Amino acid sequence: MEKHSKQELWKGNAIARFFLWCSGARIYLLKRCPTEINMFMGIGIVVFLTGIMASISGGYAFHMVFDSTPLAIVFGLFWGILIFFLDWYLVSSLKKEKKWWKEFSMAFPRIVLAVFIAVVVARPVEMKLFEKEIDLQVQKNQLDKRENQNQQIATQFGEVDQLKSRNDSLEKYLMSKAKRRDMLYNLMIAEAEGRSPVGIMGKGPVYKEKRREYDIAQKELEDERARLAPVISSNLDRINQLNVKKDELLATNQIVITRANGFLSRMRALHQLQKEDQMVGWASLFILLLFIAIEISPVFVKLISSRGPYDELLQAEQYAASYNAAMLVDEFSHNRTLAQKDLIRKEELLLDQNELVLSNAYKELTLAKQEINKDRIKRWKELQLKKNGETINKEFPLLLDMNSRPELSSSTDDQSTLSS
Repeated sequence: MEKHSKQELWKGNAIARFFLWCSGARIYLLKRCPTEINMFMGIGIVVFLTGIMASISGGYAFHMVFDSTPLAIVFGLFWGILIFFLDWYLVSSLKKEKKWWKEFSMAFPRIVLAVFIAVVVARPVEMKLFEKEIDLQVQKNQLDKRENQNQQIATQFGEVDQLKSRNDSLEKYLMSKAKRRDMLYNLMIAEAEGRSPVGIMGKGPVYKEKRREYDIAQKELEDERARLAPVISSNLDRINQLNVKKDELLATNQIVITRANGFLSRMRALHQLQKEDQMVGWASLFILLLFIAIEISPVFVKLISSRGPYDELLQAEQYAASYNAAMLVDEFSHNRTLAQKDLIRKEELLLDQNELVLSNAYKELTLAKQEINKDRIKRWKELQLKKNGETINKEFPLLLDMNSRPELSSSTDDQSTLSS
């Protein structure tokens, strides 16, 4: 009585029935196997929670790629449902056999598929767990990439440094000319004021010589400035143009590098963290192994569990279905054979009817030919008798061929007789 009440309570539990359905079991068979319910319910709960975890993982990965919460929710639900039904298929299609090697051969491809699913589900979860460390590594990678880009751009725009160096050399050249002119000017003023080694104030011969040298230096400076000013100005214009292009390229690269914070860059950052820090590598490995264990646990449980009454009932139902299918096939084959025989019989009957029709037609045609020949012979006979009666010489009359045409010399009466 107590057992009966428990079965009634279990039948009314919708949540338990749902988890049993998630395990891939046939509930109408489990009703007769209460000892198997707990195992299948545990399998169904694991399959359901794996789908929930896959939904969260897929939604997070999609949000990292497209940065859209509504799309992430939709894709997360889709991904979770897809993984759930894949797991549901894995556990529902695995059946207990009486030979272990046959069970293992059936379970091996399902275990491989479960491992692949676990890897796909575990990777976004790892990225979420190490999110802060990944952000720092992504920033570091962006800085390194920015420095590399700056070096490449500097190498690409090396003409700017060359033009600046050339302008600096030209400026130094003009400054040297200006310093020489200033020196000559100071010597000239010192000579006029009597501060020279000569010590005589006034504009004497030495002053005039200093003045002439100063004028020559001033003229050389003015000529060099006039000659080099366009070159320096042209170099400055070119430098400004190159700097504008350089700044635009730097800004573009900066935007590209800043936006390069997607799923692939974060996976690369996680891989770098795993290589640089052993703790991160071991943690990622254990997370992956945990998801693999969770994913293959339903298949593994069904593989190591002993053959129970549910498996016997399922096999019996399959045998019954196979027997019914075989009976249907036999019945179909029998009906098909009968139909073929009936078709052959109808064809034979049709052939017999055709032969009978042809035979009757041949007989009628033969009778018609006989009647025609009799009529032709009768007319030929009458024609011959008439010819004999018209013979004057009483000689042996000429017999006319009944199949030949009468001669042109024959009389009109003969022709009319033949034509009739």
